[in-house]
Order: sequence, then structure tokens, then C-alpha cells
Amino acid sequence: MDPSDQADRISNLPDILLVLIISCLSFKECVQTSCLSKRWRSVYLETRNVSFKESDFLSPSVYANPISWIRARDAFVDYVCSWVARIDDQHIDTFGISVSYPKTYLDVIESLIAFAVRKRVKALVLDFSNPAWTTFHDVNLDELVVEIPQSVYDLATLELLKLGAVKQFDPTKLSNPGKLKTVSFGWMVLTNFEPLLKTSRFESLTINGCRELDFDTIEGNMRKVAIKNCDFSINCTFDLPRVDILKYSGDLFRFEFDNMNTIISEVEFDFRVLDNNNDESNDSTTAEGGMLCHLLNNLLDDGGRTATTLTVCPFLLKMIPRSEHPHFLRPMETKHLVLKTELHPREFNGIRLLLLNCPKLETLTIDLLPPSPIATASSYAGIDPQTYWMQNISYECQRETLKAVVVKNFAGGENELHIVKFFIQSECEHLERVELYMPFDLDEGRKMFANAKSEMLQRSSNRVQVVVHNS
Repeated sequence: MDPSDQADRISNLPDILLVLIISCLSFKECVQTSCLSKRWRSVYLETRNVSFKESDFLSPSVYANPISWIRARDAFVDYVCSWVARIDDQHIDTFGISVSYPKTYLDVIESLIAFAVRKRVKALVLDFSNPAWTTFHDVNLDELVVEIPQSVYDLATLELLKLGAVKQFDPTKLSNPGKLKTVSFGWMVLTNFEPLLKTSRFESLTINGCRELDFDTIEGNMRKVAIKNCDFSINCTFDLPRVDILKYSGDLFRFEFDNMNTIISEVEFDFRVLDNNNDESNDSTTAEGGMLCHLLNNLLDDGGRTATTLTVCPFLLKMIPRSEHPHFLRPMETKHLVLKTELHPREFNGIRLLLLNCPKLETLTIDLLPPSPIATASSYAGIDPQTYWMQNISYECQRETLKAVVVKNFAGGENELHIVKFFIQSECEHLERVELYMPFDLDEGRKMFANAKSEMLQRSSNRVQVVVHNS
């Protein structure tokens, strides 16, 4: 069928169906449909999901010039106000406003929040964070100027609430916490939160960059929990009997797991914030390695709990072999292991240790990260990347279960080729395919080079299929 004919068929649908279709798009995509025809200029205004993000409307080039930046922000806020004025009598399910440095627009923000409350929205997103923030240490409390009115606490229709960089939010004021299914709090002081966790029916919880936390236990019946760069005191305990996705990134604390789901679909640990610490003293790294081994053993012990997919970071790969007793790391039932790695020699022993302790592994994903300054070394502590993966060592997962190796951001570098060859040429009797995903920003010359290296890998094995994906 001609694509233009298919487009005409869509345009011939009644407005009520078109509104349902565009309401499934992101708001940015919805606005872009206004360019299709005169008819779409009115249809797109009827979307039920409205989300104004400063980053979607401002060109990156305006940030270089303060005057251009101020003018662009003013134009963005004017656009938001004009849009809201046009849809005053329209039904809205979702309303969001995301703008940094909100102090200039407090009156406008107050009116937009009142508009969302008046529309009795089901989902409300109020995000005033700065894109430059990476941890809670970056947040100046004086920058948190937007206060949440009582009308938001009393909004009985809310099922999703996402707040970022707001002032003095008090979870105990929520009148209908039992209706909320998805909550997200970021870049703010978060206190009085533990009672809400115990009584709520949240299905998804995200806490990002929050400080002055007066609780150290994450508990409830949530199916998805993501904790990012938060200011816990010493310990962090998880009591999540129904959790299906658990993601943690930030500092290394003593983690405990009480009543957890037996099979967790996805677990991710990211401690890359600690890679900025260059303290490589034996005492420091031994302690951190021991804590990380304890973390994995405590959550994913053999015969107990299982993570179907486990994602780990370079810091974990570097530290677990340095534990005083790395051989105490117990086997895990993980079927999909995702290694976020720079493929620095410091990480190699950690990769081997995880391969050894994932005897039922079916898929290995090597997600290549941009190298940090320390990753430029060709060897480390006697580990030579040219020969390390040539050792005649195989693991139970290679011999019995491993079916696929996936490499993301493949560019044909030497370290990438060495580790891929290790799996292709070793005793991986069940290995069916190696999938190589190139970065989207590779120029044509580097793409040709990576393709040539992938063809070389294919020639090295008649049994394993090497598939290249050009982004």
C-alpha cells in the first residue's frame, strides 16, 4: 500500500478517533502533528494529555546567550498560557509543567496549578529542577520556591503525581493517598514520608536527588521502585514483597532486604557516582568490595530470591574482586546479565567473577560506556587487555546455557573485539548469535571500520551468527 494512501486513511477518521490517537503520543509529537494539515491544527489542541517541557520547546543554542535564553523562556511561558486559555472548556487527563529557575514565573505557575486542579486531572507533573543537577549536593534550598497548594493535596482524582524541586511538600497532607498509583519525588527535602509508604497503594515509586530523608526503610506493595542519588544516613532497608523492578543508583550504604519478592524481573545497581573518588587504598576498596558482595548475596542468594535481569556498573565490576573474600560471592539464578562497562582492565576480574556466579545465564549484554580519563590505560596491575581474554577458561553458563551476546555502542575497538572473540571461540556450545549495535553518532568512516570488524568476527565462526544493527 502507498504510504500516502495510508496517511489519507488516517486523516479520514472522525475527530473523536484522531483525538484518542494523538492522546497516546508524547505532547511534543502531538504538537508536531499540527504541521500535517489545516484540520490537524485544530485536532491536536484536543489532546487529553498536556505536558509543557521547557527542554522540548527551547533550542539548545539559546543557552549560550543569556538574553536569548530569557527571551526564549518568556516565549515558552506565553505559549503555555495561550494554550491553556484556548482549552479552558476541554477535558484534560494529564497536565504537566517543567521549567527551571521558576522564581520569575511564580504567578503563572500558581495559575497553571489551579487550572490543573479545576480540570480534576488524573496525572499531575510539576517539575522545576535544573537539568545541570546530578546529586542532591547540587541543590541550593533557596532555589526551591514553588509551594504546593492545599488544593493539590485534596485532589481526589489523582492517580499519578510527580514533583520536582518544590518547597515544603508534606506527604501527610494528601487527602486521598489510596488512589495514587504512581508517585515521583525529586530534588527536594522529603520528610514525613514513612507513614505514607505504609498506608499507600503505590504501584510505582521514584525518589531522585532528595535530601534530609528522615526514614531509612523503603516498604510497601510497589511493583516498581527507583531510588536515585538520595541522602540516606547509614543504612537502607528494602521491604518490598511485590516488587518487580528495583533500581538503585547513588552512594554505597549498608543495604538490607527483609520481605522481598522471590522473583524480581529487573534489578539495577549503579554506583558510578563513587568513581569520582580516586581513593584506591587497600582498606577502602576492600571494604567497598565486601559491601557489594554482601549486597548481591543478600538480595540474590542461590535458592532464595532471583533477579531475571541484573544490571551492574563499572564501579561494582572494579570493586567486587577486591573484597577480602570475593570467592564468598554466591551463585545467582540470573538469566540476563547487563554489564555497563568501559572495558577497562580494572573491570575484567569482576566480569569473570559474575560469569562464574551466573551459571544459568542465557543472555549477556555488554553496554559500552564512554571511557573515563582513567580508562585510557592499556594495562592495569598485570592485566593485559591484549591477552586477558585469550586464557583457556570457560564457565558453566558458557558450556550449558548462554545463547546470545549483545554489545551496545560497538565501534570495533580492540577491547571490544577481544571479549567478543572470547565468547565466539570458547566452549559456548549453545551460543546462537552475537548482536552488535553501533552508536547513532558514528560517522561513515567509523561505521565502515566497525562493519569490517564485525565481518571479521563472523568469519571466525561458522556456528554463531553475528548480526550488526546500524542505529
